[in-house]
Amino acid sequence: MARVRLLRRLPLAAEAALALAVANLAVRLLSQPRIVRLLGEPVERMAGPPAYPGTRARLVAGAVTRVARFLPWHPACLPQAIATRWMLRRRGIECEAHLGVVATEPFAAHAWVSVHGTVVQGGPIGHASEIARLR
Repeated sequence: MARVRLLRRLPLAAEAALALAVANLAVRLLSQPRIVRLLGEPVERMAGPPAYPGTRARLVAGAVTRVARFLPWHPACLPQAIATRWMLRRRGIECEAHLGVVATEPFAAHAWVSVHGTVVQGGPIGHASEIARLR
């Protein structure tokens, strides 16, 4: 039974690996403004309480997180957020990418993705103050 579930998720894992590879290259090769455009357009805070993001959104985000652990270059949070956003949008799932500042001395930032106000990938670290919300 476990093998059947693994085979069903294999295409998702392969897509996640490809998306992570492309996102990692984009982060290394593109300018900062172009990288931000990959995350989406800035938006205002969504109204209303967080809603359940759905099983598909959680499966996609989970696949990106799991695959990232096994890749030899260990993609950081920004390529993971970009890959997750691409994969969710490809499936027609509205999502938001977030950029936050974790520390200023030394500077450290973090990226994560939410669906309907609920974090599905990454998540704020400690007391990350959000600097951008992108759709």
